[in-house]
Amino acid sequence: MNITVLQENLLRALSRTSRIVPIKPQLPIIANVLLETQEGRLNITATNLETTEAVLVGAKVGKDGGICVSSRLLLELVTTLPQSTVRLTVKEGTLLVETGGFRAAIPGVAAGEFPQIKEGGKATFAALGKDELMGAVAQGIFAAATDEGRPLLTGVRILGKDGETQLAATDGFRLSVKRVSLTTKEPLDLLVPARALSEVVKVSMEEKETKEINIARPEPSQMIFVVGDTEIRTRLIDGDYPNFEKIIPTKYNTRVLLEKAALLSAAKSAAIFARDNANIVKLHIENQTVTISANTPQIGQNQVDVEANVDGEGGDMAINSRFLLECLSNFPGDELLFEMTGSLNPGVFRPVKDDSYLHIIMPVRVQG
Repeated sequence: MNITVLQENLLRALSRTSRIVPIKPQLPIIANVLLETQEGRLNITATNLETTEAVLVGAKVGKDGGICVSSRLLLELVTTLPQSTVRLTVKEGTLLVETGGFRAAIPGVAAGEFPQIKEGGKATFAALGKDELMGAVAQGIFAAATDEGRPLLTGVRILGKDGETQLAATDGFRLSVKRVSLTTKEPLDLLVPARALSEVVKVSMEEKETKEINIARPEPSQMIFVVGDTEIRTRLIDGDYPNFEKIIPTKYNTRVLLEKAALLSAAKSAAIFARDNANIVKLHIENQTVTISANTPQIGQNQVDVEANVDGEGGDMAINSRFLLECLSNFPGDELLFEMTGSLNPGVFRPVKDDSYLHIIMPVRVQG
């Protein structure tokens, strides 16, 4: 392989693919990125065996070929190079990197050692609006589990039919559900790893000029997202997703209208004092006020009153401050509605004039 490529384009691609390279790889080879020529361009690929990301980079190809090299090492090297043309050459299993007065040699592994990516076709069955899809994903993806002991809950369920797409994520302690008007060529019922969707969101934010995300399903167990010159291919999670509909309350005895910024500020303050007490904060609703408090004997106590429009009985609820902060940080709009029915039933957060989204946080049972 003998190619020349702009340093800034090479750095952008390596920075992107490095995000999915595992810190503790199951196999030594997946600590590497695969560099190979493809149709007159450079293709850079990384994988963690669940998700594979490939970025096409414009390049001048003198000789086709490929090699695997350490993702971390190559990224660190390219970061130090000046913004100019970089020559990449493979000689006797070594990648030579040259630009100006910079010369480096990185031992490599044959391209054939890299895990094979099963092609299986790329027929696009949906071209979805990037901003709308990513907005929907961002509002719920944080609610997915990160514990690999519950693999079903590490995914985001995507259900699409009749001109509407629903996304749901839960870790068993909270739930986000979002409906968007996105039409696909065929009905969808998928369970996509949240980590893969998170990478799709990051790439979409970086590809500012791209307006659509192309989605393909080459086989029942795989999903492909194409954003600009980046392809993210992931294995779908197999299994029946929990019936989350049954935990969504259909009624409430207290509804509160709040300014999101004021509630978020109060939650941040209380969270400081909740760190050493299982992150528990208490909500007390009474007399057109929501009081958020935390009390950890060895740290201290904190209490913040937030003005609100309260309709109903009021009451108390203890919840995890981290869940509350993540909900509010990703919540759309400047105002929100909070609904509750007693201290031990789920608390529901909704936009004021939008019934397409809701977020539920399960309460914590505390003494006193």
